[in-house]
Amino acid sequence: MLAPYRSGDVCVLGVARGGLRVAFEVARALDAPLDLWVARRVRVSVPGRRLTLGAVTEGGGMYLEVPAAPQSPLSGAALQAFVRDEMEDVERQARQLRGGPTPAVRGRTVLLVDDGMVTGSTVAAALLALRQLGARQRIVAVGVATPRALELIRGRADAVHTLTLDAGMREVAEAYGTFPALTEDELRRWLARAREAAPGRSGGAAPTPDMGGGWWF
Repeated sequence: MLAPYRSGDVCVLGVARGGLRVAFEVARALDAPLDLWVARRVRVSVPGRRLTLGAVTEGGGMYLEVPAAPQSPLSGAALQAFVRDEMEDVERQARQLRGGPTPAVRGRTVLLVDDGMVTGSTVAAALLALRQLGARQRIVAVGVATPRALELIRGRADAVHTLTLDAGMREVAEAYGTFPALTEDELRRWLARAREAAPGRSGGAAPTPDMGGGWWF
């Protein structure tokens, strides 16, 4: 499905955390450079549950779900300050995980890969950041998505590819037989392995790191 994107100006970004595991295989198949893109859901506590307001990503990406805002205990300046703190924390985490600068995306085709989309808010925030950073094309590739997430992302990306639609999916983990959580150390190992096999290096594609089992539909 993604073979047409095998070209010199493509870079693959895995939405951390889970998307990096899928993006590793995509980058290896396309012989393309790989990096991560750090994102976080914005959540606040309300009586009896945690309310998801949207998502923020490195690079200044933010998407807030309008229907959720009135239910938040925060409003006005307090909500703005909370979101700003979340964005600053995401930027710090991205620097720590990557151990280097933000990948250069200006003028390039970016293949944004995630393990799945339920609401689409995380990918929507990432797409905004990549547009602000000057990506020439923003392509989304996910293993599974809900129809409502797909509808949200279609208007924000140049193209969207998904293997499976699941209208009843509430968590991405439901679509996988095993769904191991990646630690920060494991994220760094994936990045290190990908850099060893980056285009232009000798030795060919790197073997898949042993993380204790794969993810399968």
